[in-house]
Amino acid sequence: MEATAGYVRIGELSRRTGVSPELLRAWEQRYGLLEPTRSEGGFRLYSPHDEQRVAVMRSHLERGLSAAEAAQLTI
Repeated sequence: MEATAGYVRIGELSRRTGVSPELLRAWEQRYGLLEPTRSEGGFRLYSPHDEQRVAVMRSHLERGLSAAEAAQLTI
């Protein structure tokens, strides 16, 4: 899939959300929090909706929820 407007790679998503690429990948693998598409070169591309889910996840975590609970409420 060719990159579309608004889609970003993991480094940019990390910069925008303040969450490390490693943690973003973990949340994607463990909880299905993110739903990236792939560029023709195989890079993950994240949508504005993914960015919003990360923000909601962080909000839940800041309120003291466990990562599993936060992800369940976010998805």
